[in-house]
Amino acid sequence: MEGLTALALAIALLGVGLWTLIVRRNLIWKLLGLNVASNGAILFLVALAHRPAARPPITGLGPGPSADPLPHALVLTAIVIDFATLALALVFVIVLTERRHTQDVRRLERDEEHGWPER
Repeated sequence: MEGLTALALAIALLGVGLWTLIVRRNLIWKLLGLNVASNGAILFLVALAHRPAARPPITGLGPGPSADPLPHALVLTAIVIDFATLALALVFVIVLTERRHTQDVRRLERDEEHGWPER
């Protein structure tokens, strides 16, 4: 994938994820939108680190520019953190759904405003 194509796809993923966060009312859809937006940000970091003629950063491979391993390490860390955060958020949504019997954000906010007890 070329650098500019990856940048365009990353921006599109980020936009779709943010749109889903804003428009959807279901908590599961909001988490999926957050996951798509974070994957767009990760792809954006990978696209920024792209060097067309770079070789792996291993000594003895010859002259020429080498790839920077730091962005790739940061992206791997971001993927692991994203997965852990998504898993924890899904557990919270499951517990909330069992207690309130809904995943609708507006209904949850309305119940919280009125101070209605948990079901």
